Amino acid sequence: MKKITFLAALFAGFAMSAQTVFFSDDFNEEDVSDWTLYDEDGDGNNWADVFAVTDASGNPVTPISLISRSWQTAPLTPDNWIVSPAIDLTTASGNVQLSWKVQAAAAEWDNENYSVYVGTSSDIADLEDATVTFTEVYDDPSDMGTQFERELDLSSLSGETIYIAFRHHDVTDMDYLSIDDVMVSGVLAVGTNEFKGFKHFVSNNQLILSSNTSMEKIALYNMLGQQVVSQKLNSNNESLNISGLQSGVYIATVSIEGAVKSFKIVKN
Repeated sequence: MKKITFLAALFAGFAMSAQTVFFSDDFNEEDVSDWTLYDEDGDGNNWADVFAVTDASGNPVTPISLISRSWQTAPLTPDNWIVSPAIDLTTASGNVQLSWKVQAAAAEWDNENYSVYVGTSSDIADLEDATVTFTEVYDDPSDMGTQFERELDLSSLSGETIYIAFRHHDVTDMDYLSIDDVMVSGVLAVGTNEFKGFKHFVSNNQLILSSNTSMEKIALYNMLGQQVVSQKLNSNNESLNISGLQSGVYIATVSIEGAVKSFKIVKN
């Protein structure tokens, strides 16, 4: 399930910094229409031609995931790119991490080469020149085709809008490469001066907000990470009608002068 920008997850005490998932895709919907595909080798094969690999008996050997092939009844020599939609890190601060899972075939067919590029442009020429990159030749010492977890530090790109590219290349006549559970997570930027005097409480189906500085925007997210309310603000004292929300716990994010503060509210 895809959740882009402010997936409410892993909030540490809902305090001055909040761990947030800015982007995730597990490919379970078998839909990459918001990603951009490039078949640079021109063979007509690319990422997402299939979303799972099965054995000779039809049993899955991969989870539903992003698949690119270096063999498909005959050897292939892929140069396949897939570029993410824009990922907004303009409210991120400090440590930001990209994580994903990778898997290839068992035994001697596992040496798939791939690269990950992260930059501020979706153009693949720009991404190839990006300074934040990762390249490996998959190799499972157990020869079992294990799914491994990988991470890449994106902290240098905090405050930017970024794109992630996965490239399957410089390999031939192996089998498949599987990428799954792509996630960008980090800490929301929260200004201390901007939020001096900030207060909030819920009363009579109204979320009441006050601060020393004019507020700009508020958004509410349910615990599945789905945005349920978004409203512009323009004063020091504001109220938000939440009577239409179901009872439960929500995460609110308030913006003041470009800084963001997150906190929990309970709708009875």
